[in-house]
Amino acid sequence: MSKYDLIKETFLGNLGEQIPISLWKHHPEIDRTPEGLAQAEIDFHRLFDHDLMKISFFGHYPCIDFGCTAVYEGEMSGSTTLTSAAINDVSDWETLEPLDVNSGELGNQIRAVGLIQKYAHGVVPTMATVFDPAMVADKISNKNLTKYADEYPEILKGALDIITDVMVDFARATIDAGADGIFLASQHSTQSSVTDAQYKEFVYPYDLELITRLRGKAKFIVLHLHAREENEEIRFDKIAKTPGVDAINWEDQSSALSLKQGKKRFRGAALGGIDHNGIFRTGGPEEAQKQVLDAMVEAGPDRLVIAPGCVITVDTPEENISAVRDAVRSINPYDFE
Repeated sequence: MSKYDLIKETFLGNLGEQIPISLWKHHPEIDRTPEGLAQAEIDFHRLFDHDLMKISFFGHYPCIDFGCTAVYEGEMSGSTTLTSAAINDVSDWETLEPLDVNSGELGNQIRAVGLIQKYAHGVVPTMATVFDPAMVADKISNKNLTKYADEYPEILKGALDIITDVMVDFARATIDAGADGIFLASQHSTQSSVTDAQYKEFVYPYDLELITRLRGKAKFIVLHLHAREENEEIRFDKIAKTPGVDAINWEDQSSALSLKQGKKRFRGAALGGIDHNGIFRTGGPEEAQKQVLDAMVEAGPDRLVIAPGCVITVDTPEENISAVRDAVRSINPYDFE
């Protein structure tokens, strides 16, 4: 069974010959050119031969063309740090303009996708990482989304409309460049990130619009729901009922929602099982294997892609990654029946 068929059947709810595994990380500094990012992603896949490649653009990639600057300062996640924001005052939102996604930093990411596809086509399905509009708005305003939502709601909505169009155009361009699917990342699905009212007005409607406009273009859409704190509650049920979402990824090993619970509440597939900030990073290979196999047994093999809850840290031992991959590959999913 090819990796394409394996992922397709898993997303449809059918057991394949094995339980698929997806692995991803940032490649700091190297990822700032299309050629560097492409080679890093290709090398990473050649090393671990995982079944679904998430193309991880650098952490502030949608922000630069709006007027931000960002640098890598050694974060273990591999993410960049904002050094100057595009939005420093409410008046700055009114100067926000649509972007040509084929130029600048957005264009660099699209070119990286094209370079990656020269290797990945026919070898492994790929998904391009797309930030949702609220996440982009929060980043370009130096994490002040909630402030503007409270004080200038109509101005923020106008900006979110522009950002939504840009991210839809970008996502479509990555698919045209060869990406099979979209990995849509949201950082505002939890109780600590925004209030219920803010989520209903400034987050979910724009996620829904983006998904609606992309679901006929992408072969699949995976939604990532980022948890900021340990044991945090995620607004899972609303997004789980959204048409066009094929799979959901969240920090199941550290948030309040377990992998087993999430699978019960969502008809599609779940990506998870790897405690990327825990034993997987700090323990030995056998400990990393046991953690993932225990999570797999608890959740069950159907509609499951073993994956990290968020990016694998840059200091995670390669032997742990290999050990987990080998353990997952050694399991016959039909043995669970």
